[in-house]
Amino acid sequence: MGESDTGETATLSPDEAFALLGNETRLAILRTLAAAGEPLSFTDLRNRVGIRQGGQFNYHLDKVVGHFVDKREDGYVLRQTGKRVVEAVLSGTLTEDPVLEPTVVESWPCPYCGAPCEIRFREEHVARRCTSCPGLYGQRDTGGRWPGDLGALHLPPAGIAGRDAQTVLESAFTWSYAEWLVAAKGVCPRCSARVDHTLLVCEEHADGEVCDACGRRKAVGFRSACTNCDTTLESVLSMHLAASPEVLAFLTTHGVDPLTESWDWGWDYEEEVRSTDPFEGRFTFTVDGDELTLTVDEDLEVVSAVTE
Repeated sequence: MGESDTGETATLSPDEAFALLGNETRLAILRTLAAAGEPLSFTDLRNRVGIRQGGQFNYHLDKVVGHFVDKREDGYVLRQTGKRVVEAVLSGTLTEDPVLEPTVVESWPCPYCGAPCEIRFREEHVARRCTSCPGLYGQRDTGGRWPGDLGALHLPPAGIAGRDAQTVLESAFTWSYAEWLVAAKGVCPRCSARVDHTLLVCEEHADGEVCDACGRRKAVGFRSACTNCDTTLESVLSMHLAASPEVLAFLTTHGVDPLTESWDWGWDYEEEVRSTDPFEGRFTFTVDGDELTLTVDEDLEVVSAVTE
């Protein structure tokens, strides 16, 4: 529900919103206003959209005014709802489904065995795997079995445009790390609703390799699930702890930028499950020979931090 400068409220059901946007001219109006970045008069807007007949154009413009577009004294401008629609279109989320076939990226080798890794892009995810060892998760079904699974990172389709495999992977780490930071603070990175966190603890975990019981190399993981949309993030616990002041301070002190180097520091660490009921665990990160050990409780809160 929103309110325009004229004082009119605009409330649409999802079905009504999609019905209104299911027209080429209406989407063109939104994209034209977004590109203009300033109010446009009726005539200027019509000319830029490329519709000659004023009556036909006015019909489509009226459909989006009030919820997606504001009509002001100085012209037409996008409302925030209209901007979100344009952002979704330009990100490629609604319109594109590109594929990047498996490609070796040797500059970021496997953190467990040092072998070359390869990536692929499908359905807005960059999947990474080791070409030699079982990786982080071994061989699991993620829409097609891929031995050596090292996890998948979210990236909208626009993220692979004009980038080679190396920069696609770098962009995916940056984008996904930012999502993990937001989710760790209890906010959904897609819709901003409340997020619930769940600890994933394997009580039969076998250290060293990928565990047969849980299918993970690490005994402790986490899942963040949005209470509104279907967004779910699942990873090793380090990606949740990365949002803590203790970890951020430790990384900053050692000149590590987690937005670009999350794979280098955050995936290979020591863990110790001290208790499962209630949960208590210790997690030790090492950078340049220095160690940070965090003790974490069942609420995923850091209860102590020791640097050596």
